[in-house]
Amino acid sequence: MGRRKQYLDEDMDSSEDEDGRINFDTMDHAQQDDGLMDGFIGFQRAGKQKRQKRFAEDMGDTDDDDDDNDTRSRGGIGSMAAAAGGTSSFLPAQKAFDPAKDRILNETTTTASTPDRRSPARTTTTTTNRGSASPSPGPGFAAFTKHTTGFGQKMLEKMGWKAGKGLGAGGEGMVNPVETKQRPKGMGMGFRGFEERTAQAKMDAAPLTDEDEDEGTTKTAALRQAWKKQPNTPRQPALPKKKKMVYQTATDILQAQQQQQQQQQKVIDMTGPSVREINLADIKRTDSPTLMETTSRLPELRHNLRLIVDLARGDLENLTREKQTTLGRWTELQASVVEIEQRQQTDNARLQKVANVRAIATELQHIARQANTTLATSTLSALFGDCFDRLQEDYLDQARELGLDALVVSVWAPVMKYRSIHWDVLADPTWGVEDVKRWRPLLRSNDDDAATSKKHARRIQQQQQPPVATPFETMMNTIWLSKVRSAINNSWQVREPDAVIQLMDAWKEVLPRFIYENLIYQLILPKLTRAVDTWDPRTDEQLVHTWIHPWLPVLSAWRLADLFTTIRHKLAVVLRQWHPSDESALQVIGRWTDVWTRPQLDAFLQKTILPKLTQVLRQEFTINPRAQPPVDPLAWCLAWQGILSDRVFGLLLENEVLRPWLLVLYRWLTSPSNGGGDVNFDEIKEWYLWWKQVFASLGVANDHPVLIKCTRKALEMMSAASAGEPIEAPPS
Repeated sequence: MGRRKQYLDEDMDSSEDEDGRINFDTMDHAQQDDGLMDGFIGFQRAGKQKRQKRFAEDMGDTDDDDDDNDTRSRGGIGSMAAAAGGTSSFLPAQKAFDPAKDRILNETTTTASTPDRRSPARTTTTTTNRGSASPSPGPGFAAFTKHTTGFGQKMLEKMGWKAGKGLGAGGEGMVNPVETKQRPKGMGMGFRGFEERTAQAKMDAAPLTDEDEDEGTTKTAALRQAWKKQPNTPRQPALPKKKKMVYQTATDILQAQQQQQQQQQKVIDMTGPSVREINLADIKRTDSPTLMETTSRLPELRHNLRLIVDLARGDLENLTREKQTTLGRWTELQASVVEIEQRQQTDNARLQKVANVRAIATELQHIARQANTTLATSTLSALFGDCFDRLQEDYLDQARELGLDALVVSVWAPVMKYRSIHWDVLADPTWGVEDVKRWRPLLRSNDDDAATSKKHARRIQQQQQPPVATPFETMMNTIWLSKVRSAINNSWQVREPDAVIQLMDAWKEVLPRFIYENLIYQLILPKLTRAVDTWDPRTDEQLVHTWIHPWLPVLSAWRLADLFTTIRHKLAVVLRQWHPSDESALQVIGRWTDVWTRPQLDAFLQKTILPKLTQVLRQEFTINPRAQPPVDPLAWCLAWQGILSDRVFGLLLENEVLRPWLLVLYRWLTSPSNGGGDVNFDEIKEWYLWWKQVFASLGVANDHPVLIKCTRKALEMMSAASAGEPIEAPPS
């Protein structure tokens, strides 16, 4: 085993050092020069690095000389022994001097610090030991630089490195670069025992021998002791200590200035037999201050007065601010007191109203209990009219807050439920509506909020939660609506709409909106739709408009649009076999001109009526100057003037009546049958005037634009014929 292990074994047996005992060993100065431990060995506890320090001390690197010098310079317990010729020191106990270890240390230190190039043994150690230096470079070292610019090699050479030497300032670093070993292509790691490590890696991983371990231990110990001071190394002078920064306060600066002024000020003392010059610091104060002392104190008095004035001014400002704050707070408190008093008065008035409403509620409850036997003969006004009027007159503004609608409904609902049992809806549709109109302000509904603020109704519905049914809405939905629904579904005849229409008109203003819409969409419109679907225009003697048009004021035309579409479809089917001589179609369709929209009516007429009129005028209407033709076909067609639009009627009149009339007149004026004689303009005049009378009798106004245009053309043709000028033929 190496020296390190031997030292560790010896150190484990050294119980004296481990226990930190004190050795009282006295030697003279000559024995200290021979390397023996001297003095009064002190006591030191074993610390964290005790074993390393002991190892360094055994190797001979101690500071005995420095300790001796320090001991001689100090006084105290060891000073007497030094004066007597001996040396006393409080140091840790050390092992006895070992010459063999000292020799080995010296040889190792000399070999490591100053290598001898002429010694072959040293050269062998340097090249063969793995712990001291890297192996020599191989034959192909740095051969790759011929393929590059050599930038890295030039940089290393500028720093002092030479080819074949190790890295570092002393060349003790690695010589060869890190070796790599290429694995064959397609081969995995460790395939069939393939060795991944290089030769350099195997050499580095080889186990250390005892000699290598001892040599490494020696070098490690030498490096650990390198920081200690060597015996022959001269002591370096200590660095000067940095002066500590001292801070002065304002008071210290003022006092220093006053002292400086006092020292610089010259004072002439004439109190003695002779005149002398003294300093203010030398003046001795007496019990009664002199004029000079009083004069020298004036700056201090002024300074103190200024301080007192500043403090007083600050106190006054603080008091002023406190006064303003207190006044503001007092004003706020006064306003709060007034507000609290007003709130108290409001609360007292509200409490009084609540007490009065409670008294009225008690009275209503008492009346309701007594009215159980007289409900069949008594009316609602007779029973609760007085109490309801008082609630409406005095507490209407707080009806929502006090919940008056719930109070009213609680006594009203039993009466309505009992009286509605015998209520005939179709015979008396206005029953109970007067009572509801009279006390409707007390009966709150969700529609009231939307009615008062229509502009913000949608915003309120979006922000608020879904509305909850009020007591009034619940009463009307459960009692009133159930009775009406039963009557409409079971007893009402669609072709007798007067009773239900009267019911809807009477209750429209007082019913909640959702109940009114429920009546329309769930009861009335479905029944009307079924009736229109079963209506047959061919066989039904009662015209459809007699029981549909009365609903227009109640339901509006937009709600009945689907019914109108069905009616137009059925009428169009019937009009396929219709002849214009049948005036019933005119009467039926004439009832719908103000109900259907203009585009709907024009589309219906152009599809069903206009083709029939055109066909009659072309086939049955003729114009013959020699014989008066029948004007009945013309009368059938001109009767639709008020139903057809002005544009359609004008085109029909111009294309089918007046234009053929102009062609007949043109042929008459230019016909060669006259034998070359003159045209009989008297006959033409009579014929012209007769047709104007016919148009006027059939309802065509003289100022109709199409009639004026054609008659003017006829006059121009007759005027040209009478003048012998050529006549322009009318468009065919």
